[in-house]
Amino acid sequence: MALLPNLLFVAVRILLRHRVYTALNVTGLALGLAAASMIGLFVWHETHYDGFFHDAGRIYRLETTEYLPGRAPVSYPVTSLPMAAPLLRDFPEVERIVRVDYERLAVMRDGTSFAEIAAMADADYFRLFDFPFLAGQGATALDRPGTAVLTERLARKYFGTVDVVGRVLTLASGASLTVTGVMHDRPSNSHLQGDLVTRLDTRLNTGIDDKLAHRATIWDSYFVDTYLLLRRGADAAALAARYPGFLAAHFPGYREPATGKETIALSLTALGDINLEQGADGAGVQGFLGVALLVLLIAVANFVNLSTARSSLRAKEVALRKVLGAPRRTLVAQFLLESVLLALVAMVAGQVLLELAMPSLLQALAVRIDTRFLVSPWLLGANVAGAVSVGLLGGLYPALVLSRPVPATLLKGEGAVAGAGFRMGLVVFQFAASITLAIAAVVIFQQARYASTQALGFQPDGVVVVRDRFPRPGEQLPRLKAFREQVAHLKGVVTAGGAPAMPGDGADDAESFRRPDAPDDGAAILRTEPVDYEFLKALGVHLLAGRLFDGTAPADALRVDAPEDQDPAGRTIVLSLDAARRLGFAAAEEAVGQTVIFGKNYPMTIVGVVDPVRYTDARMATQPVVYVLDPASIRSLAIRLTDDAGADTLAAIDALWRGMYPDAPMIRRFLTDSLADQSQQERRQALLLGVFTGLALVIACLGLFGLAAFTAERRTKEMGLRKVMGAGILDIVHLMVWQFSKPVLLAEMIAWPLAWLGLRHWLAGFTLRTPLDPLVFVAAGAVALAIAWITVAGHAARVASAKPVKALRYE
Repeated sequence: MALLPNLLFVAVRILLRHRVYTALNVTGLALGLAAASMIGLFVWHETHYDGFFHDAGRIYRLETTEYLPGRAPVSYPVTSLPMAAPLLRDFPEVERIVRVDYERLAVMRDGTSFAEIAAMADADYFRLFDFPFLAGQGATALDRPGTAVLTERLARKYFGTVDVVGRVLTLASGASLTVTGVMHDRPSNSHLQGDLVTRLDTRLNTGIDDKLAHRATIWDSYFVDTYLLLRRGADAAALAARYPGFLAAHFPGYREPATGKETIALSLTALGDINLEQGADGAGVQGFLGVALLVLLIAVANFVNLSTARSSLRAKEVALRKVLGAPRRTLVAQFLLESVLLALVAMVAGQVLLELAMPSLLQALAVRIDTRFLVSPWLLGANVAGAVSVGLLGGLYPALVLSRPVPATLLKGEGAVAGAGFRMGLVVFQFAASITLAIAAVVIFQQARYASTQALGFQPDGVVVVRDRFPRPGEQLPRLKAFREQVAHLKGVVTAGGAPAMPGDGADDAESFRRPDAPDDGAAILRTEPVDYEFLKALGVHLLAGRLFDGTAPADALRVDAPEDQDPAGRTIVLSLDAARRLGFAAAEEAVGQTVIFGKNYPMTIVGVVDPVRYTDARMATQPVVYVLDPASIRSLAIRLTDDAGADTLAAIDALWRGMYPDAPMIRRFLTDSLADQSQQERRQALLLGVFTGLALVIACLGLFGLAAFTAERRTKEMGLRKVMGAGILDIVHLMVWQFSKPVLLAEMIAWPLAWLGLRHWLAGFTLRTPLDPLVFVAAGAVALAIAWITVAGHAARVASAKPVKALRYE
């Protein structure tokens, strides 16, 4: 320990003497550590959702899989309202059940309404999810209907303080909620939503009341999140194995009457797994982790490479130290201390970069991570441990190899140049990894663009979507129809049409259809979209045969004889081309005018066939669709604008809404923006890969720059002799550039097949996928080679332009 201050003093002097080497090594490792920390933080955040609850390990979400004839099974993260009570009664290992329905509420403040997401839940919500409270008691906060718990943000928004227990929150519908608690804002690593929590049986004086009352006894209406708290020691797998018997006992429609096959199945997902299975892309998170590891390995390889290269120039220093009596353990300690000190400096610089760059990266990725994650002790500990490990790794070569030979061997120059092949191997790894990342970034970006530009079956440009999320009982349909009629006459509006959902919304209702001569069990289960007369025109679908719905056509005014509790649908339908083929029609024209049976015995006439419309993202196949005329089902409007419509038209739409819906916030968005959200995951991956590919190339080039300087310094006499023998500047530059081109070319040969295989596997998950373009692979390799040439050429030109006499007098 007595030697430590002296060793530290010497280490600092050596690092300051070789400023360029120190700067290159610190910069490369700092970038690598910062990049790995950024991605590591993101991955840790995404894989540690909802683990902060006291009973998180015993909480599961109940999920539904629906089996429809002729279709692939469809899984929903929700169940129906009436399942909870018999579940709790029939399964003693279930301690508690909480159902959650997310709704939008219009909340009033100073005469203005604001849209808020509300979690309507059972009374045990805060007994299951024990969020910390600033005011009130979570265990009793929802003991009565008509009460509400607010987040801190919402309490300050509407009351200016968190001391609001007992105060009243007024809704635009006229209903009032008594505040019984204020909770901390939900952490970013929780999948639970809603700044306002109230009970499921709270009367809101909106259409939500009717929806919940109507679905209270319907077993096949799946819309509520259902969470189960299992008793300690309960086996979730054993519990799930008993679900079929439970469904058979309670759900009348559990089995198909004709075939006896199951119609649904229930499953459990652990609370901590929900985000990766639903919100985040599990494979994408693993991919990000792989990128972090690659960038860190590139930085470590760069650090080790420069450390070993520089240390090999210190052979004579080591020899003199040994001649003067320095023991080997002192030399080992000296080299290890220098390397660890350098790595710790890089770690501090990396932490500074992390603090500066992380907010911008999260903003670009559209990801929210609480700031507390940036200052967590485990992150600092991991960085310190990583820096020390890298420092020890980088110092092993000089510590163990150079300290071993006898001084005479080192003074002769022998034993000082070993490891050249190892260093070139590290260069090959750095560039192979960088080229692979570059190719992946380009292909993922191409896939996102390809998926968003392929034929959708309609024309989304110029379509504005307006949604009525705040209906009052008995008022939604009349008001929405009146709004549609008036908005269609505004300047800049072509037409407006309504439907329950829009492409990209994720909704999926299906019904059975068959030809009149087909048996009941031969029906096709097809996606069914209720629409009004103008919706298909407003969406801009391409008509292939027949006609679209027409309010003036007598046939479209007819209605099927539906039960009294159902809205009657029209007797005419429009099919997508793939739906017509599923029903046995070879061509679009052949289907027009034909009759199909809807459900059990409702005859419907096909009046038109349109191009298939993509309602889902590029990962899924286009679904056959049947459009049913049902104006009573509309909840959203598609408003098609003229090509020259601008801000004035949008302002007129907003003004019309405010005039007709003074108590409801307007929800308006361009359809193209909604569809772009479907490829957000791929765009985020491309952005992340692009950023860190650039960092990887910078780190690799820093290492190449240092190695080029090392090589130029070692070969100074050789270059002088070559010039004396008649070699020109271009000859010497060509010689050095070619020396460093070989590892880059070898890296390309390794990166190309690896990238091809990996990306082909990734693209297999998309129905619509961009082809792998060999030019992308060639271009990535060419760019890497050009960067290597530029990096090396400067050193080569400097050495080649030096006077031979100076080179021959070197040392």
